[in-house]
Amino acid sequence: MTIANDVTRHLADLIAFPTISAVSNLDLLDYVEREAAPFGARFKRFPNAEGDKANLLVTVGPEVKGGVVFSGHTDVVPTQGQSWTGDPWTLRNNNGRLIGRGATDMKGFLACCLTALPELSSRPLKAPVHLAFSYDEEVGCTGVGAMADWIGQSHMKPSLAVIGEATSMDMISAHKGGLIGWVRIKGKPGHSSQPDRYVNAVMVAGDLIAEINRIRAEMRSGPQFEGLDPPYSTIQVNQIKGGLHGNIVAEACDFFWEMRIIPGESDLDVLARMERFAKDVLEPAMKAVDPETGIVFEVQARIPGLKPNGDDALDAELLKCLGRTAPRYVSYGTEAGIFQNAGVPSVVIGPGDIADAHQPDESVEIAELERCVAFLHSLGNRCC
Repeated sequence: MTIANDVTRHLADLIAFPTISAVSNLDLLDYVEREAAPFGARFKRFPNAEGDKANLLVTVGPEVKGGVVFSGHTDVVPTQGQSWTGDPWTLRNNNGRLIGRGATDMKGFLACCLTALPELSSRPLKAPVHLAFSYDEEVGCTGVGAMADWIGQSHMKPSLAVIGEATSMDMISAHKGGLIGWVRIKGKPGHSSQPDRYVNAVMVAGDLIAEINRIRAEMRSGPQFEGLDPPYSTIQVNQIKGGLHGNIVAEACDFFWEMRIIPGESDLDVLARMERFAKDVLEPAMKAVDPETGIVFEVQARIPGLKPNGDDALDAELLKCLGRTAPRYVSYGTEAGIFQNAGVPSVVIGPGDIADAHQPDESVEIAELERCVAFLHSLGNRCC
């Protein structure tokens, strides 16, 4: 089979598994193991606590340090509410573009890995090639940690991790980190004609959001990381809900916040400032009315930022493989920072345009997948 035929077949098979984050990915992992087993692959799974999802590490080559890990997530975002022109779970070819949920984000890269595996495994490898397929990336990169930590501490610790998110086959060597969560405010309800007797959770939320907006303004004039867009950290509130009726003092209000922090800055310091403002400035007046009122912060996910590895020789080798002259930086997060924190030098390189991700009729060019397979072959040859 040609590379184009092989990668298309794998992508069709992978997309047929509707692995949104709310469902199991185990059937997809079974498929990966069946496809990789004939090439001498070894497997290690890292299940979640419930046993319905897992990370999968696929390894070919000797059990020594060095080599490379190609990593991607198996989960995709839902299709509900989107206007697709066909079945999202059945791959379609439209003039050289392959359409289906996950084509870009990021089953296209997984298909490239499976397509590259036969040639990579046929070589007399001096160091291993790993495929690391994770779960629950789309809900905050919450699944990959156990696998990344094991890889970083393993006797087969690789020299490089390539996370295959869509970059149009550019090299991303830095990105922002992310911290997201909810604030839950419990007030005391009552008739709105007597507001001083009660605690208005919506008004308290407004005061806290105003403080977040002050932090936002300070970030704009604070430290910068040139090459990112925008080059400074950001924080915002994107969702809010609260109150029962126009003449009832609001008993509850929740809002969702997110921050995207440039490499070298601390997201936890920002969170601590928000919590101090809530505890020291807002809660005393609330609890003076009713001690049962209060403000709770719930962190939903934390995604470490990615900073340049500081290895000019490695960067030059990667750019040579890609036919590029310089890396890029991006403001979205990936699992690369998690691998880097585990001690594995990491970059983000993958097929497809991030603008196509999560969209109806999500698609990727076959030619781009072919370029990705060629890159995996080339990098495997150089690193292993």
